[in-house]
Amino acid sequence: MSKRWKALMGAAAVMAGGWAHAADAPPDIKLMQLSVGKIELDKGFMTAMVDVGTKIKIPVPAYVIQHPRGLVLFDTGMNQATADGNCANYWGQGLCGAFNSIQGRDEVVDRQLKAAGFDVSDVKYVVYSHFHLDHAGNIKMFPKARHVVQKAELRAAWWPEKFQRAAYVMKDFDTTRDYDFIQVEGDFDLFGDGSIVLLDTKGHTQGHQSLQVKLKNTGTVLLAADAIYTGENEAGVIPGITWNTAASMLAIDRLKQIRDARQGQLWYSHDAEQHAQNAKTKVFD
Repeated sequence: MSKRWKALMGAAAVMAGGWAHAADAPPDIKLMQLSVGKIELDKGFMTAMVDVGTKIKIPVPAYVIQHPRGLVLFDTGMNQATADGNCANYWGQGLCGAFNSIQGRDEVVDRQLKAAGFDVSDVKYVVYSHFHLDHAGNIKMFPKARHVVQKAELRAAWWPEKFQRAAYVMKDFDTTRDYDFIQVEGDFDLFGDGSIVLLDTKGHTQGHQSLQVKLKNTGTVLLAADAIYTGENEAGVIPGITWNTAASMLAIDRLKQIRDARQGQLWYSHDAEQHAQNAKTKVFD
C-alpha cells in the first residue's frame, strides 16, 4: 500500500469518528456505576400515554470513570438536602409530590464515592447529562473540579422554558457561576483519545448529552442518561418528559445506531432491571 493511500485511509478514519488512533490501544480506564437513591413518580413521566397514573420507584445512577488524566464523574444525583425523608424541606411539597426523592444519606454521591475508594476532592471532571434535579443536584460538592456541560443546557437551566421549570432546582446551582465550566457545543472528545466522548442527544432538554466510554475488555458503553429512560423507550415508547419529542426520538435512534455499529452496550438512566444487573459487576474495564 502506498504512503499516499495509507494517509488517505487514516484521514478518512478520523473523519468517520476520530477513533483511528485509539481503536487498537484504548487507554486503561475503568467504569463504575454508583447507586445514588431512587425517585418515586408517575410512570407516565417516563412513558407518555402508557401506564399514566401508576406510581413507580426508579433508580438514580451516577458513574465514575478512572482515566489516566483524571477521575471523571458523570452526573451527581439528587441534592444531599433531600436525604433521609427531607425532600419537602428542600424541593417543596408540591415538587416532592411529583418527584419524591428517596435516598439515605449514605446513598448520596459523596459517600458513594467514598465507598468506592474515592474522595470528592479526587474528582477532576464532572460531566453532566443535563441539569435536572436528579442529575446535577450535588454540583456544589465539587467546587474545584472542571464541569463539562453543553452550553445550551447552561442557558436552559438558568432560564428554562416555562413548561420545564419544575425539573430545574435553582438552589442546586445558584452560586456556581464562577465554577470552571467547559461549555460544549455538540459532540466532544474529552481527552482527545476516543475513550470518553460526549454525544449531543438533545431532546429531553435543550442541551442533553450522553456519554460514550470505550473500555479495553467490555468494549463500548453508551451511558444514555435521560435520552433513554428505560428499555420501553428504546422499543419506541415516547418519553413522557421531553423538551422536543421529535429530537428525543432522533436521539434514541442515534444511540441505537452507535451501539450497533460499535457492537457495544446501551445503558438507560432509570431502568430498574438493567441497573440491578449492572450493579452486580463492581468495575467494568
